[in-house]
Amino acid sequence: MAKTGASLRISMRSRIGFNFYDVFVYALVIGFGLLCFYPMWYVLIGSLSENKSFVGHALNLLPAWPPTFKYYQGILMSTMFQRALGISLGKTFGAAVVSVMLTATMAYAVSKEKVKGMKFLNFLVVFAMFFNGGLIPTYLLIRNLGMYDSIWALTIPWMLGATNFVIMRNYFVYSVPQELEESAAIDGANSVVVFLRIILPLSVPTLAAIFLFDAVAQWNDWYSYLIYAESPKLQPVVWVLRRMLIDPSVAGNGGNAGQILDRLGFLPPMALRMTTIILSMLPIMVVYPFLQRYFVKGIMIGAIKG
Repeated sequence: MAKTGASLRISMRSRIGFNFYDVFVYALVIGFGLLCFYPMWYVLIGSLSENKSFVGHALNLLPAWPPTFKYYQGILMSTMFQRALGISLGKTFGAAVVSVMLTATMAYAVSKEKVKGMKFLNFLVVFAMFFNGGLIPTYLLIRNLGMYDSIWALTIPWMLGATNFVIMRNYFVYSVPQELEESAAIDGANSVVVFLRIILPLSVPTLAAIFLFDAVAQWNDWYSYLIYAESPKLQPVVWVLRRMLIDPSVAGNGGNAGQILDRLGFLPPMALRMTTIILSMLPIMVVYPFLQRYFVKGIMIGAIKG
């Protein structure tokens, strides 16, 4: 009697430990991973190689030896980049921490539907996911509030995201045992103590996932500066990167950058762009490994009902 395809795969795996289907899947995943990784690797080795030894080669696997760090020196000692890096770091981590606190507090309150008005508040937040006031009304509101061309215009309007709110609310409703809160209330704990000492420690995976969402969004945000600010002192890193990709000559504008570039002799436009891209990626790449173990778990327990 002829064996079916499934039984043949099982018997091959039992004899040699794998089958051709396993080889195909692993090869596909590895190939896709390399396809995603190579552009970042290409940019990295371009930032570590002398421009004359790098430009003109379609495929580069290793940087020219010895690697050079003078492009990083030129960018990091640029007054414009230093200022932009400070703005982005403060905007990213400060706004992300405040956003997580606001989102968790509001989501926990709205999860208590027995409290009068919470259902209506939940409706308002979910309604804002699909409809908003539009660009011009938002712009006029920020100007009338006196926040235009300030750090507040780049952070405050984005500190409470409706999607993150829904994830946190679902977690509090469906994943936190009600018995824990009831037992704490019997022991005399009020709602604030229950939230701070019981709910938040249980919510670390979801809070970490929300923090990562907010941090990445804040770090990559250049649109807010384009619309709500004009002072060069408020330029974030991604705005500087955007300007450098369009016109690399802006690297020499301002402060001691021109002196540094003169001392280096030259800073090729392609090397400048690649170095700036790597520097703009590093902060998020450094933070992500510490939050990765919480990421999938936090999203799953906050997004699945029951």
